Amino acid sequence: MKLLILLALLVSTAGFGQNFDNLLTKKQIDCPDIAYNSAQYFVKYLDENKIDSARLLLDYWQSKCGMREPVFRAKLLFALKTQTFSDSLITDKILDYIFMYRNRIDLITNPDPFNHTYEDYKPYFGFVPLGEVFDTFTRQLASTLKWIYPAHSTEYMLAEFYGDNPDEIFTKIQTGTYSTSPLAIEYNKVVNRFINLAEGHMAWITGVWIPTGALKTLGTHPELGFQLGAKHKKMNYDLTISFKFINSPNTYMARRNGVLEPTKQFFGGYIGFDVGRDIYSRKGNEWQVIGGIGFDGFDALKEDHDNDLKSASVGSYNFNFGLAYRYYTNNHFYLGLRAKYNLVDYTLNRVVDFTGNPVTIQFLIGGVNNVYRNRYLNDLKYRYRK
Repeated sequence: MKLLILLALLVSTAGFGQNFDNLLTKKQIDCPDIAYNSAQYFVKYLDENKIDSARLLLDYWQSKCGMREPVFRAKLLFALKTQTFSDSLITDKILDYIFMYRNRIDLITNPDPFNHTYEDYKPYFGFVPLGEVFDTFTRQLASTLKWIYPAHSTEYMLAEFYGDNPDEIFTKIQTGTYSTSPLAIEYNKVVNRFINLAEGHMAWITGVWIPTGALKTLGTHPELGFQLGAKHKKMNYDLTISFKFINSPNTYMARRNGVLEPTKQFFGGYIGFDVGRDIYSRKGNEWQVIGGIGFDGFDALKEDHDNDLKSASVGSYNFNFGLAYRYYTNNHFYLGLRAKYNLVDYTLNRVVDFTGNPVTIQFLIGGVNNVYRNRYLNDLKYRYRK
């Protein structure tokens, strides 16, 4: 009996040893091998017009490697070739695949002499080597397939992208022809994600300060200044500082130490916080309603050293409102114009006995900027602010 038990243990141990040998030394089939060979066989099957084999191969390739860029490209072109293309292929990942393909074409056109980019980022490129048979074949196939579809169809645009014109797809998406297509919808989702990021804002101001009412005696004055703030979605927030200058063309009376004196002195300033909201934005044209609150005033009497007299200045609150227009020459630089009506009371500190509500008309040269936002919008070739 002991002998039988010993023999059974020896046989069992030997069996386990053989199983571990098979398990630990067996070569595992992984995605790099599958992707490389699937790309080769996809070309072979389509060359031989083995449509069913190509369809099964694509399903197997995707099941083992997931939906990577070469897989997506092959499935899309297969659908175009078999005329089974449907909107279900336009998923929320399609922009990622488009960017991956463009990066792939850039590396094929401008190769890395040491091939480090592909070796370091094989998963990103789907484990399919750059510029080899699969890339050449799919590009030739796409160039041929586009001619079986109407020139303004989504199928034509995608075939053109994967064929002989990979640079114009984002420009075309933004035209009216494709504005309601599923591809344009996915494109606009991505654009909106970046377009709504907050941006820094800065602008230089030049304009005129135009008095009304009793203030007309001070005359119209040029104005210079700047704005510094931020833009987020439809809202604009700015610190505004401006100066108005050139003496009054008319003599007026100002008070110092309780005594009225004639003067033409005029040098003024404004500092305040302005808020604007976009009411219309389309194709680089932007209209805003604006309002602000700040401090406003001007120097009325200079300091008189001979008579030991200090200067005298007029000061007032300033509530203002109006309209502004911006024309964006690109996604971040603009030329602007705005008009404001200013509510002030220059009699508050009793330096002058007259007041009125000035109008300001200003021309702005400015820009909004967010480096991260602009980089992605440039990659998307986005032409217009919304």
